[in-house]
Amino acid sequence: MNDSIYSKDNLTFSINDVAKVIGVVPATIRNWEKSGLFVAKRGENNYRIYTLDDIESLKKIKEVLNIQKNSRNGIAQILPSINSSNPLVNIVEKEKQPVYSKKLLNKRWKECREKIGYTLEEVSKAVGISTSHLSKLENGNANVTLEVLEKIACFYGESPIYFFDLDYSEKKKISLGQGEKVSIGVPGVEMESLIAERGTSIYPIMYTVKPGCGNLEAHSHSGQEFIFILSGKIEIKLNDNEVYLLKKNDAFFFRSKEKHSWKNPASKSVATLLWVHSPYDNN
Repeated sequence: MNDSIYSKDNLTFSINDVAKVIGVVPATIRNWEKSGLFVAKRGENNYRIYTLDDIESLKKIKEVLNIQKNSRNGIAQILPSINSSNPLVNIVEKEKQPVYSKKLLNKRWKECREKIGYTLEEVSKAVGISTSHLSKLENGNANVTLEVLEKIACFYGESPIYFFDLDYSEKKKISLGQGEKVSIGVPGVEMESLIAERGTSIYPIMYTVKPGCGNLEAHSHSGQEFIFILSGKIEIKLNDNEVYLLKKNDAFFFRSKEKHSWKNPASKSVATLLWVHSPYDNN
């Protein structure tokens, strides 16, 4: 496989996944490419694929275009092609936030499966993918969506973070800003691991969430969650009908099996929070 198209050190996503994450339809992304705003990589099947860094670029393109939408010149005249003189491309490259992508340890899926004693057929049926696709995932020969990653992690009773190769140094003390940076493909959300030991039953993560950003798709998995708001606000929705607005110094606990989504509802202010996840649930 061409390493310039797919690297095992990075997750890649389909155009449908990316469109859902940044809040547009796939046709919009295709139009941006036709207008010279972005060039997508192609997989072996010639389908467009996107990295976490690409998602950040596309999000910035959306932001800038929202500002420019009332321009009488229109997108075609403002941005005729991708080159060094293209104003939007320069803005995107200058303002794009860094993305921290860690190697996904596909082999851990196989280790988990064999340790429990499940077959490929049993696991693939449980998470809703084909046996052949799961086999390719375990061997690092296929891409995984965030949705499938969460389902696999849930099936094995682990956090998705467990399947990333973090730079653990076995330190007891970690100062804020010195923890390992983590990304699971949610634009506008920066994550910093506050633990440096392997094999723990908790995953404390410091979140920095930009206005309007968050995990907007309702989902559920195994485990328990504890959240403490350090600044700003976070809105959490549980089970499609319970909405909680958390402010500074508020704490919140829920079981991960409850269907949940969350976001920073503010229009300007950034939210910071401590989020502790345990993949285990004693109920």
